[in-house]
Amino acid sequence: MKRARRTAAVLASCALVLAAAGPASASPSHSFDALEAALDAGLAASGATAMSVRVDVAGAGTVFARGSSTALNPASTEKLITGYTALRVLGPAHRFRTRIGSTHAADPHGVLHGGLVVTGGGDPTLTDAGLDDLAHQLHAGGLRTVTGGILLDDTLFARVRYAPVGTTSLDPGDPGPLSAFAVDRDSWRLDADYRANPTTGNLLALQRALTQAGITVHGPFRIGRPTKALRPLASTASEPLWAVVRDMLKTSVNFYAETLLLDVGAASGDGTQLGGVKVIRAEAARLGVRLGGNMVDGSGLSTLDLQSADGEVSWLEAIRRDRRLGPLIDTGVPIGCVDGSLRDRFCAIAGRVHAKPGSLNGMRSLSGWVIDDAGHLVTFAFLLAGPLGQALETRDAIDAAVQLLAVSTV
Repeated sequence: MKRARRTAAVLASCALVLAAAGPASASPSHSFDALEAALDAGLAASGATAMSVRVDVAGAGTVFARGSSTALNPASTEKLITGYTALRVLGPAHRFRTRIGSTHAADPHGVLHGGLVVTGGGDPTLTDAGLDDLAHQLHAGGLRTVTGGILLDDTLFARVRYAPVGTTSLDPGDPGPLSAFAVDRDSWRLDADYRANPTTGNLLALQRALTQAGITVHGPFRIGRPTKALRPLASTASEPLWAVVRDMLKTSVNFYAETLLLDVGAASGDGTQLGGVKVIRAEAARLGVRLGGNMVDGSGLSTLDLQSADGEVSWLEAIRRDRRLGPLIDTGVPIGCVDGSLRDRFCAIAGRVHAKPGSLNGMRSLSGWVIDDAGHLVTFAFLLAGPLGQALETRDAIDAAVQLLAVSTV
């Protein structure tokens, strides 16, 4: 309620500026001037000490910019770049597969005189239920005993377990350590041993699923690559990538974003954060998009991430031009007063704002689209930095500005 009153107060001050400027219909230039003055008045109430803002209106170009080339921390709006690049590189129908095979066949009594080989496919959505599914497939295929242990091939990704966060204020469980064979976002245990290397812990979880399914495993757990061709025994797959990206954007799942960056890098033969960033830079060049700053991870969690409003609007406009993948991003981002992390925002203009918000260490950001009263598509990027104690005021000022864009036709 307090937040709604603050937003209303900012909107009221903007309305006064618009009223003082006279009727918006006087001329196009007058309309732009009035909108500019009103946006300046609203952003002045944000408490921001630095800002990078740009607003483009379809058919009119850039109608408002303040420090738009200044690179600030984008927070979770960076997930738009990660998600869109993943769709371009891997394809919206791509599914991440976790496979189990063996170099041997089980005997007629269900005994495998050899080991199982688990191949991690970089699935950020694999859960304990997925391990149960794999175990039941093996049991249904007649397997009862394994004598040679389990070999895990998780070499799709490099052994670097964490993105370069560059801050100590994050929840230690978010995101969990990264791996090509991740279970429950690699956050189901938080002890130091597991967080240093989740692979053994995840293999123990698989062994537990096998035991519950009626399969006994003897022998060691090992990490490495198989040296012989494998007989396929079981596999499980994620939802299509477009659904994974949608879920990542709707509720801002950091683990999905970080894993997708590694998946993008692995597609080029370099399953590292740097490998993923190199692919994103290459895609930006193909699209004619300016990066506008620095990128070191997939989620925007790192304080080393820098992006400008010019850069973000450039990405947003490239997404809109993409008739195949653009609609997947547009419907995947949170929708104001409808779903995701905008469920409780923009209820005065419900359904008209499609945007990704971000929040990190005094940063508040929002990038996306709104339809104004005249039916124009308005593309915007707001990146505002300020004191931690002013975070709510900063977010309210951004919300008020976007609502103003919706009702102020130009």
